Amino acid sequence: MTNYFNSLSLRNQLAQLGTCRFMQSEEFSEGINALKDKKIVIVGCGAQGLNQGLNMRDSGLDITYALREDAIKDQRQSFKNASSNNFKVGTYEEFIPSADLVINLTPDKQHTSVIKKIVPLIKKGAALSYSHGFNIVEEGMKIREDITVIMVAPKCPGSEVREEYKRGFGVPTLIAVHPENDPEGKGYEWAKAYAFATGGHRAGVLDSSFVAEVKSDLMGEQTILCGVLQTGSILSFDKMVAEGVEPAYAAKLIQYGWETITEALKHGGITNMMDRLSNPAKIKAAEISEELKTIMRPLFQKHMDDIISGAFSTRMMKDWDNDDKELLEWRAATENTAFEKTEATKEEISEQEYFDKGLLLVAFVKSGVELAFETMVEAGIIAESAYYESLHETPLIANTIARKKLYEMNRIISDTAEYGCYLFDHSCKPLIKDYINDLESGLIGKTYGTKETGVDNKKLIEVNASIRKHPVEIIGEQLREAMTEMKKIHV
Repeated sequence: MTNYFNSLSLRNQLAQLGTCRFMQSEEFSEGINALKDKKIVIVGCGAQGLNQGLNMRDSGLDITYALREDAIKDQRQSFKNASSNNFKVGTYEEFIPSADLVINLTPDKQHTSVIKKIVPLIKKGAALSYSHGFNIVEEGMKIREDITVIMVAPKCPGSEVREEYKRGFGVPTLIAVHPENDPEGKGYEWAKAYAFATGGHRAGVLDSSFVAEVKSDLMGEQTILCGVLQTGSILSFDKMVAEGVEPAYAAKLIQYGWETITEALKHGGITNMMDRLSNPAKIKAAEISEELKTIMRPLFQKHMDDIISGAFSTRMMKDWDNDDKELLEWRAATENTAFEKTEATKEEISEQEYFDKGLLLVAFVKSGVELAFETMVEAGIIAESAYYESLHETPLIANTIARKKLYEMNRIISDTAEYGCYLFDHSCKPLIKDYINDLESGLIGKTYGTKETGVDNKKLIEVNASIRKHPVEIIGEQLREAMTEMKKIHV
């Protein structure tokens, strides 16, 4: 198929990357009304399919699931997910012809085959929705002209879509209407109602485009959201063990440390996260962060360039055709890392201890968030979208690591995200390994700066100013003002 993005002129490419607008809360005053009493059929019941469906049902919508006939016959996990939660389950042929809205929440890799099967079954004038536009943008899929095509894309794994909703909040969401498929002009209102039903309006919704969603999503997940967290986990664990820290303690400090540290990030940005450190630790973390940014910047820029050009998608789809050879090799390598194989200690670690003994983790987060944000904005992605894809989603990914380490993170994210994470990790580890190993001891696993608590006031003022004046902090402060219902997680 023709790459949709590459078929556009350079001017249109940049225009679609920047087509994004933060929506005000009053724009959702109609709630779910546009979809009330509509028959909604979700295709696929994995992490996104199940958890979006649960939220939408709890919001008052009529939700059923259409699965492949063999998935129902063999009672596969998708069937168990839907049926155990008391949803009606049927085949494509049984449910799709009567649906007003069909939501495709199957894995990205399956989109082409699934869409080819379900589109002929969709009735005239109905709508089709995606939560990631890869099939439209990267694979160039064309949908029948009488069908409305929308996108409602929560910026996190499906499990966190549900957890944030249950806490009375939601996750930032991008919505879009495919310009080639809005024959009745209803797409926008339906997308808003859908985002409301999943709880996204409480965290913030961006009126975006398919192109902007795909390119920013791929960049965020490959770099800070998954790639940096994976690379940082493996290298930080190895450094601690080499310095004599008990492996079980090191495993716990990392597994739960990301979640604790980034919880501060979610509520108050990099400023709040860094303020949890002692003054000597803050200065040191800022220094390491800047050095990491210098080393990693060319790699971040390469990933952004490859995403924009379509080179990344071409490589990944070749691997799909090659039975996932690269992905499976990378997955096995991750499973065999010392961090992944070491069981975390049962020893209690207090919330502040994760900061006091996790200086290097904080530096990884700061460098990755700022660098991802900067790279995306330089490519033409608007600041609001870059913020969601870098800073706000990082805690939501970190929550998955706290469950079952890197296995859970890579299991729960999309197939495109897993491939991108491994691709970044296997370039980043050799790039920064020597730098990390050559850092002085005691930057992780031990409390930094216990011998000397005094600092140069001028230096501290400079560090605080550089943190607070970074563009990701400026836009983040504005966006978080709208997140009045954000709830603290229990860590």
